[in-house]
Amino acid sequence: MNKENLSIHGVLLSIDNIGIVIRGKSGIGKSECAAELINKGAKLVADDLIIISNINGELIGSSPEKIRNLIEIRGIGIINVKDIFGALAVMKEAKIHLLIDLIEFNKENKYDRLGYDTVQEEIMAVPLPKIQIPVSPGRNVSTLIEIALKKLRFEDRL
Repeated sequence: MNKENLSIHGVLLSIDNIGIVIRGKSGIGKSECAAELINKGAKLVADDLIIISNINGELIGSSPEKIRNLIEIRGIGIINVKDIFGALAVMKEAKIHLLIDLIEFNKENKYDRLGYDTVQEEIMAVPLPKIQIPVSPGRNVSTLIEIALKKLRFEDRL
């Protein structure tokens, strides 16, 4: 068995058994978005620090033991997802299928408006589909992530 490890900053959730890594700069709303998705039925694997293992060509993400089941939400503090949402709201590990980068909206940028561009990023030599979601006030990022996931599944890209 071939096993390597890498640590990255972000949130790892499982939505309908699809492992989604949400990345973005500090304060952009990763954990708040994750909390909304957990409230809608997603499972938390890791918040803030994700340990990724390449096990025979598959990326498996988990949380450091010290912060497992915990999520920090600015203004509320650190909450134990297992205690508040129940044991079914957390997972010890999940296979990673999709990367989502939350980026600040900039009206000067030319965003993909039609969704035809398939962007991939390699992590530990494993290619993963990647979506960039511009964040601005009034955008419901958790709903956008759910729609992106459904679209990728419909297109058989996941």
